[in-house]
Amino acid sequence: MAQIALPKGSLILVTGSTGFIGANVVYEALEAGYKVRGTSRSKESAAKLEDRLNHNPNYSTAIVPDVQREGAWDEAVKDCDAIIHMATDTSFESDPNIVVTATEEGVRNILRSSVKANVKRFVLTSSSSAVLFPEPNKDIDVGQNDWNQAALETAWAPPPYTADRAFPVYAASKVAGEKALWHLSKKTCLPLRVETLLNGSVPPFPPQYHIDVIDCARIHLVAAALDNTVENERIFAFARPFSFTEMIKDLKELRPKVEKTVAQPPKEEGNDLSKVPNELGAELLKKWYDQKSYKTMRQSIEEALASLKI
Repeated sequence: MAQIALPKGSLILVTGSTGFIGANVVYEALEAGYKVRGTSRSKESAAKLEDRLNHNPNYSTAIVPDVQREGAWDEAVKDCDAIIHMATDTSFESDPNIVVTATEEGVRNILRSSVKANVKRFVLTSSSSAVLFPEPNKDIDVGQNDWNQAALETAWAPPPYTADRAFPVYAASKVAGEKALWHLSKKTCLPLRVETLLNGSVPPFPPQYHIDVIDCARIHLVAAALDNTVENERIFAFARPFSFTEMIKDLKELRPKVEKTVAQPPKEEGNDLSKVPNELGAELLKKWYDQKSYKTMRQSIEEALASLKI
């Protein structure tokens, strides 16, 4: 097993900690023996997570209401050994001048604060949409250096900024945020190890890749604190392609007596045939959590149903 990157008891900052993935990252980090400081934009949302964690003494909160303000992260990053930056603009506004700028500047600001605080390791949560839009039944080979050019072109096309541009603008913001990270780390020699984690989940439109939220959280933690050999990596956390046809089939087989499952899948849905370099994520889960690979969609559905006592 590789040498552990950060000793247990080290402090990890998780931005956007009250979100679905963020809260799972917090839980996995605490379970692994780390101290965690989560950020939120309001005391109200922060309090809800603190309650869910039963006011764990190893968890604390920092309120950062304006991520674009220079120095906004300075207090939050103090004494932190690693940062997992998940906070992003999810307003789905259709104006790229608002969303893309906010995300890009947010990444730059937290990186500047990280350097001032001598943070050792930095993980940025990106998105599958930073690389491609799913295109059913089309063979697509995705590489480490690919970017979603279609999102950039659509996002920055001339106005009017209508509602149908919202998701391409979100995707473009993920491209901009990730590129800002790599540019600053490579061109200005930032004295910290950086990784980006491309989460294989986007809004449920066509068939595409998925990843179980716990797998996603664990890969974040491995990159941030556990595996000393993970350095300057772009980790594709894409588990497997799925479709709603398959999902509905699994639901009906797992819970045949539940009447509220969707009766019919979409017609002529197709399949995601893209090929992505997702091997590293699977290797890290096997290495640190003794998992054979990523969880299947069926496993995720079963665990979700069990947790809801359905």
